[in-house]
Amino acid sequence: MFKDEFLKHTRVAITYRVEKPVMDEPIFIEGLSGIGNVGLIAASHLVRDAGMKKLADVYSPYFINPGTPIPGIMYTDGVAELPKDEIYYDLERNLIIILGFYQGSTPNSYYRLADSILDLCDDFGVRRIFTLGGYGTGQYLENPAVHGVATSKDLVDLLKAHGVRIDEGQKGPITGISGLLIGLGKERGFDGICLLGETFGEYPDPKAAKAVLEALCSIINIEVDMSELDKEVELLEREIHRRAMLIRDQMDEKSRKEDLSYIG
Repeated sequence: MFKDEFLKHTRVAITYRVEKPVMDEPIFIEGLSGIGNVGLIAASHLVRDAGMKKLADVYSPYFINPGTPIPGIMYTDGVAELPKDEIYYDLERNLIIILGFYQGSTPNSYYRLADSILDLCDDFGVRRIFTLGGYGTGQYLENPAVHGVATSKDLVDLLKAHGVRIDEGQKGPITGISGLLIGLGKERGFDGICLLGETFGEYPDPKAAKAVLEALCSIINIEVDMSELDKEVELLEREIHRRAMLIRDQMDEKSRKEDLSYIG
């Protein structure tokens, strides 16, 4: 099955690692790598906290590393494997989550991955899809807001009720799988919600991820222990402070040198 699907060049192969579980209209959550890795961090934390089980691996001929247009393999401790995203499930919380570093490398490949994910959602009877990502601001924010987009006015009102910020007027685009799952999903009859945490965008941002995860948990009414994310936030803030002090010292030194150049 893997060979048949994967080697048809444009196909996405979803390889199940367990017998397909029976689930009752589970919620599907996308957390792939993107701006600030916000969605990936949030989804990974949820998977760890809930002790979710691996459902499937996702492969595509278009999963390649950024800046390296030649396909290849990854390896861990010398063990080789193809680049892949991973899908997890939780029967108790009725969740299915995809996470990973790969989306696509051509416009067509993004659409094919999104379509394959929606086929899986159809297969499991999913009715509502959440996509998680970053909202680039170009600056570090002490209290990042969460912006939301949904497939209907009723869902927009739901987001507002949970403190999610709704941007006025026509905005966009929301690029990549986070946007396409909502757009294509709407055309296929799925309810869709995209949650975007404000982030600088140039580094992994656990603070924005925590804000997104808190919004998600509020909407779907689950509890998640955030203590590990809090530790990551503390480390990030220490590093930001260290770099700010370094820049300040460099600017002070530059200023002193410029002052001395005018003496005598």
